Amino acid sequence: MHSPPLFDAPGSCVLAVGTYTEILPHVQGRGRGIHLLAFDGATASFHERQVLTGPVNPSYLCAAAGRLYSVSEREQDAVLEIFAIEDGAAALRAVGRVAVPGAAPCHVSVNLPARQLYVSNYGSGELLCFALEADGLPLGAPQVIARRGAGPRADRQEGPHVHYAAATGDGAWVYLCDLGTDTIARHQVRPDGLAPAPARELRARPGAGPRHLVLTADGTLAAVAEELSNTVAVYALDEPAGERARASTLPRDWRGANTASAIRLHPNGELLYAANRGHDSIAVYRLRHAAPWLDPVGFIEVGGRAPRDIALTPDGAFLLAASQDDHFIRAWRIDPATGLAHAQGEPYPLASPACLCPLP
Repeated sequence: MHSPPLFDAPGSCVLAVGTYTEILPHVQGRGRGIHLLAFDGATASFHERQVLTGPVNPSYLCAAAGRLYSVSEREQDAVLEIFAIEDGAAALRAVGRVAVPGAAPCHVSVNLPARQLYVSNYGSGELLCFALEADGLPLGAPQVIARRGAGPRADRQEGPHVHYAAATGDGAWVYLCDLGTDTIARHQVRPDGLAPAPARELRARPGAGPRHLVLTADGTLAAVAEELSNTVAVYALDEPAGERARASTLPRDWRGANTASAIRLHPNGELLYAANRGHDSIAVYRLRHAAPWLDPVGFIEVGGRAPRDIALTPDGAFLLAASQDDHFIRAWRIDPATGLAHAQGEPYPLASPACLCPLP
């Protein structure tokens, strides 16, 4: 089959999309695996390049140094799969597959300076650290960092639930979000792995449920999407560390069920986007670094249920959203003056999308 060209209009990129392929308690998965799409910024349209049907529940992806990494969200027999990004991001080729100890891995990230890879186990509550060989493949068994504790929400916080872990830009530190214990922890990176005990733990408000975070370019602030309280909180990371600002992800008059999901910081370092599952929207803020403070700007109506993930094109021209339960992805062109966005093109049908990963 002839592959569509790689487009060069502003906003154009290649996108890997992970999907849910099985029925789980929180999703009626109908996905096929991993989709490789070319996005044309001129027409705001998606063009399929490849579908990999082997991966099971590849609910989170990350790309680094010519490799795409995928974790399978399963309670048992979870795996980390590695693919080579080939032919100018025109194809993916399987190059490695390793078992993931623990249950329900839901996030993966790479620390290139340290040659490490991190897997967050939501179900069993551990952080895994894999050493990477020069070719980007895991080397040996992972270091397992177990966590302890609980939160006030008995239905979601009966124990630790690590939902996110990623390194700072210089590769010296790793920040993790533990939804189950309302904790954001910082671990020092060592040549042989991570320091087992965190150098610092920031406490979110009881029952907040920190899910994902983004760091500012200078590494002084973290903006955290708190899933259970439907809030975005800004934390200072230098002394005195702690919460500095907080804003709801929802309109004041919203009374329905909702859980916050993804959070993204625009390349300009000021516009911040957080997705809502229930209200089915994306909250927009301006991040004021000096105070610091969050200025709510407004909402982008997604038009589809359960936007589990959002992504920005590498140049910041478009916001992309995955409507997990209405089975499509769509693009919105960002107005740089306001930070709000306007729907462009047509929704692209794709079953149970869970993760949007623009390729570098």
